Amino acid sequence: MLETESSASFEAPRLTPTSLSAQVYGSLRTSLANGELAPDQRLNGRILAERLGVSQTPVREAMLQLVAERALTLNRNKSVTVPSLTAAQFVELRDIRVALETQAVRCAVDHVTDAAIDEIAALHRQMIDAKSRGDFRATMRLNRELHLKTYRLSGRPELVAMIESVWVRTGPYLNLLYQHGGQVVTADHEHERLIDGLRGRDADACAASIQRDIVNGGAPIVEALRAAGAPGVRLNAAR
Repeated sequence: MLETESSASFEAPRLTPTSLSAQVYGSLRTSLANGELAPDQRLNGRILAERLGVSQTPVREAMLQLVAERALTLNRNKSVTVPSLTAAQFVELRDIRVALETQAVRCAVDHVTDAAIDEIAALHRQMIDAKSRGDFRATMRLNRELHLKTYRLSGRPELVAMIESVWVRTGPYLNLLYQHGGQVVTADHEHERLIDGLRGRDADACAASIQRDIVNGGAPIVEALRAAGAPGVRLNAAR
């Protein structure tokens, strides 16, 4: 997890001089997508630079690039924070995810191999094990790996890049959902239906599973945001 003013620990390799801004950008982007940063969380450029072993210039460049992509917010006081979404914004991004990800999985069915399905199934088992242990950081990382591994089978890198961009914006809210107990371990998981659909080369079943995973999984977040009626809500209502 990338160090911020509110975090206590940071374990990451020091960056090399090559393309420092791009490396910082990639690290921040991954942390957002994996839910390691929370809505309204402030990023301290000096601390980030110290922890990554770089100057503040590549950190500032990376953060400004993410601001331009609406993945971070530059406030009037020049501070940089993770955006807070309204319910309407979250739902819009959710619907974009549904459109892009169902298209990607439909294309993936045409290229998937039994070996790739076995790898996806293994990621799901690891994710469930992490969730059972209460290791939600690993749970979120493995969930993202499973989805992206599936979508990359589509052979459509531009589509996958769009999907990754939306995950960067919604990831912080998935983090809050896990932290506040919105996800529990069940024997019946949409990933199981996805894997079954892939094994049967059933594009419709795979697309339906992805849609349910996105919509039903995010329902407690939408409910909490609507109840709050404002950005910046802490998802206690998602219990």
